[in-house]
Amino acid sequence: MAINFITILFFLPLLAINVNAQGPVTYDITKYGAKPGGDISQALTDAWKEASNSTTPSIIVIPRGTWSLSQVKLTGNKAPLELQVQGTVQANPNPSQLPNKEGEWITINYVNYFTLSGGGVFDGQGQEAWKQNDCHKNRNCAKLPMNLSFNFINNSIIRDVTTKDSKNFHVNCISSHNVTFLRFTISALEIAQTLMVSIWSRHNDPYH
Repeated sequence: MAINFITILFFLPLLAINVNAQGPVTYDITKYGAKPGGDISQALTDAWKEASNSTTPSIIVIPRGTWSLSQVKLTGNKAPLELQVQGTVQANPNPSQLPNKEGEWITINYVNYFTLSGGGVFDGQGQEAWKQNDCHKNRNCAKLPMNLSFNFINNSIIRDVTTKDSKNFHVNCISSHNVTFLRFTISALEIAQTLMVSIWSRHNDPYH
């Protein structure tokens, strides 16, 4: 019994080291049917569903290239999760084609220890929508979508990404805690009638 007990004591630390040494699992959207030129909304949703249900850290990758995305809402996670956008993701330039006209373009809700990174670009292709925007004189104007909407996110980092030519605000962050925006770039043409950032939060949202 003494020998077996000593053996267990030696092997348990080794087991812990092996478990901790495992890196995050990668979920590439191309493995879920995403193809350049096609709408990646479903592929991204499927990758998120699998990654967010994992109890180990995960990385969802949108590879280099140009991708179309109609609209997406991504919710929840069980372990640290990173969305790594390496390419350019483009919205439909026609706002009337948005599946949910009351929603934003990309919405991320109820996540903890989330990272958005990768050096990529979220291109809202807002030029056509700006021409139709009469909200400055019409209170009943049609709602236009923001590029990025973060709601109820905690302990998260948004870094090394660009939001470009949003049809409305570029980003909002609502009811969130300890969210850091680091090297976060906003790009818009001079003719754009868009506002930049909307923060609705009583918590800690540092900007760098």
